[in-house]
Amino acid sequence: MTPARCTQPPSGKAAIAAAQYRAALPVIQTRRLVLRAPTLEDLPVWTSVCQDSFGDTAQEAWTEFSYYTSGWLLHGHGLFTVSLKDDDQVIGFVILGLEWDDQEPELGYMFSAKHRMQGFATEACAAVRDFGFDLLGSGQFVSYVSATNNRSNALAGRLGAARDKTAESAIGPDQHVWRYSEVKA
Repeated sequence: MTPARCTQPPSGKAAIAAAQYRAALPVIQTRRLVLRAPTLEDLPVWTSVCQDSFGDTAQEAWTEFSYYTSGWLLHGHGLFTVSLKDDDQVIGFVILGLEWDDQEPELGYMFSAKHRMQGFATEACAAVRDFGFDLLGSGQFVSYVSATNNRSNALAGRLGAARDKTAESAIGPDQHVWRYSEVKA
């Protein structure tokens, strides 16, 4: 099967331009991780996580990957690729972005099944949370989490977010809305 044209890496001047655009985006480093701009080389991991977690097709995964990546240009925030600092292996993604019906920016994440339950999500999301405080200001972003997703609800709590019952009442009982507020020392 021939790969879709949209997933083939750019060449020539387009490749140089793409690299320059990515270089302008923030890179965040933590003790074990590097969070950086996404590249087309990250798409197979994104697709795998989307298929495993949500049953998405490759085309749906591509659409979502493009959607979250475009947030950098449209909103000044977007998708971070998360890789291990010691070997550059891509293990997941953290998003500070807006979905179609979001009322405000959302902090979200997806990690490969192999890299869950090792503290990587907490480490990466805490770094993006702090980036978001600096970029957006205190209390200007949330996480929308399924009411039945116990691990993600627990993560939001560990990150210092508090449930926003007023926002939840506007979207229905199936979603928890976790609001992040920066605590000044």
